[in-house]
Amino acid sequence: MDASTTTPPPRPRKLNRLRAAKSMAQDDSDYLPRDHFFAEYQVAEAMPAAHWHDHVEFNFLLAGSMTYLFNGNRVVIRPGRPYCFWAGVPHQAFKVDGPAPLVCAYVPFTDFLALALPQAFKTAVLNGRMMSLAEPEPMDLLLFQRWAAEWNPAPGEALAQILREEVRLRLRRLALNGIPAEIEDQSGIKTDDPLTAKTKADDRLIDRVQKMTGFINREFAGDIQLADIAEACGLHPTNAMAAFKSVLGVTIAQYIRRQRLSHAMMMLADTDRPIIEIAFTCGYGSLSRFYHAFQRELEMTPRDYRLQFRS
Repeated sequence: MDASTTTPPPRPRKLNRLRAAKSMAQDDSDYLPRDHFFAEYQVAEAMPAAHWHDHVEFNFLLAGSMTYLFNGNRVVIRPGRPYCFWAGVPHQAFKVDGPAPLVCAYVPFTDFLALALPQAFKTAVLNGRMMSLAEPEPMDLLLFQRWAAEWNPAPGEALAQILREEVRLRLRRLALNGIPAEIEDQSGIKTDDPLTAKTKADDRLIDRVQKMTGFINREFAGDIQLADIAEACGLHPTNAMAAFKSVLGVTIAQYIRRQRLSHAMMMLADTDRPIIEIAFTCGYGSLSRFYHAFQRELEMTPRDYRLQFRS
């Protein structure tokens, strides 16, 4: 089924969440609370800055196309298939082609961790891979449109529970046959004019940041140093910090903290390993530092967080 040729849904609305960010990166955790689980229509538009929030996000574009800057990579979102990613990774829709009505479903990160998903899929999402399908599935168009229509206005609790279960089941199905979304290849861009030359320069910067995020994703649990991160992309440490902030909108230190915390959350939910072992495995130098970081971000102890996943 071609999503662009079906009967259009009710007119999507532009949300305040796509407002201009006041800073280089916008943490939407206050505007979009961690426990909110819902779907909605949006009109995709270019964002002035990156933002992040603690949900796993499902995007389904009904028409047009949009390009995300996600984890240092350019990923083109095309209509007719779902894209799943952890929105805790700074992301920015920086290019939108044509009218681009979009359905977004937001799954709280704790719900995602509690699902019985293949470990490889969870790890891919956690490490900043956007997951999609090799081919569209015709049922998805109707399914995503129904989620958005029935969640607006807010449904009763009985229907809301059914909708949440449908989203969870779609996530589980995607985990069985999902593949990493294709990263846009910029290597063939020519530099015949100043504008194209600038684009090529920007792509080189993105490539450097991609090398840094890849290094951090592999080494975050160790005693990771700025000099090592800079060496991985061939830049001086000062230039590496500036490049990272300009592309992702967060500092290298902020990115490392989020990686450590998210892996700790996954281990607390999915394993019975002792909390002190999890703390050291995820790069925290002491148990007290782990507790401090965890309570600062989640306002609960690691033990209380783990109990949420125990029946």
